[in-house]
Amino acid sequence: MLRRTFTLGSLVGMTTAFTALSPDAEAQAARPGAPVDQSVVDELRSIGASYRRSYKSFPASSLVPVAHHQIQLVTSLRPKDQPAAVRNSLLAHMAEMAALAAILLSLDLGDQEQSDAYTDFGYRIAKEIQSPELCALLLGGQAFRTSYGGDPDGGLDYALAAVDAAERGASARMRAWTHAVASEMYSSTRDEHGFRSSLEESRTVLSGPMDDERWGGISWFDESKAAAYEGSDLIRLGKYDEALPSLDQAIDRLGPEMLRHRCTAYLARAEAHAGAGHVDAACQDGHAALDLVTRIQHRETLRRVGELHRQLRSAKTASTRSLGEHLIDTRSALAA
Repeated sequence: MLRRTFTLGSLVGMTTAFTALSPDAEAQAARPGAPVDQSVVDELRSIGASYRRSYKSFPASSLVPVAHHQIQLVTSLRPKDQPAAVRNSLLAHMAEMAALAAILLSLDLGDQEQSDAYTDFGYRIAKEIQSPELCALLLGGQAFRTSYGGDPDGGLDYALAAVDAAERGASARMRAWTHAVASEMYSSTRDEHGFRSSLEESRTVLSGPMDDERWGGISWFDESKAAAYEGSDLIRLGKYDEALPSLDQAIDRLGPEMLRHRCTAYLARAEAHAGAGHVDAACQDGHAALDLVTRIQHRETLRRVGELHRQLRSAKTASTRSLGEHLIDTRSALAA
C-alpha cells in the first residue's frame, strides 16, 4: 500500500458550508511550530468528526478540499514537535481526513491515483501511531477499491486484514463495520458461508455495548446499514428475491439525511428487482438512485445504473426508455 507520493497541493480551501476554527484556534494555527493547546486539538477533532459525518449527505467536490485543508493545517502545526499525546491526536486527525478524501475520490469522483495517494498517506500514519481503529478503517476502504477494481480475492484479503486490525483494539462499531465489509467481499467471491457468518458476527457486535466516543469511521454504521449490506451481498450471490426484504428494511430505516446510503440502497434494490424480473420496479428505484447521484456526485452508483439500464433496455418499455433518458441527463449534470 505504501508506494505513492502524497502530492495533492492543488486541493486547497474551505467552504462556508462547513464549520471553521474559532478565532483563538486560528491564531494558534497561524504560528507554525508553536506549542499546541489541547483545546485546539479537541476543536480540530470535533471538526473532523463533523466532516466524517457529512459524508452521508455532502457532495464529494465540497468534502475533498476541506479534508485536504485539514491535513495541511495539521502539517503547519508540526505535530512531530509536540508532546506525545498532542502529536498522536493531531496525526490521528490527519489520517481520518486522508481516509475521508480517499473514499470520496475513489467511489464518488473516480480518481483512483489520488485516492491511493491519500490511502497510503493515512495508512502510514495509522501504523506509526499504532491505531487499530484507523488501520481497520483504511484497510476496509482499500478492500472496496481493490474489489471494485476487478480483484475480488484481493478485496477479501484487505477486508480480512481490516477485521484482524479491528480485533486488536478498535471501537465496537468499527469491528462491526469490518465484519460487514468482509461479508461483501465474501459474497463477491461467491462464498455464501463466509458472507453469512461475517454478517452474523457484525450484527452480534452491534447488539452489544458501544463505545462510540472512539468511533473513527466515516459517516455511521448501524443495523440499517447491516441490512443494506445483506441485501447487496445476496444480489452478488444471485438470490434476488431473498435480497428484497433486506433492502426494503434498509430503505425504511435509513434516515432522510443519509443521502449516500439511501442512494446505494435504492440502486441495490433496483438490481434485485431486475434480477427477479420486475422491470418497472427496477426502473423506479433506478430513478430514485439517479436523483440522489445528482446531489452527492456518487459516480460508482452512476456506473452501476448504466449497467442496470443495459440489462433492462431490451424490454423496450416506457419505463426503460425513461431511465435511459434520466441516465443521460445525470451524466451531463455531473460532467458540468
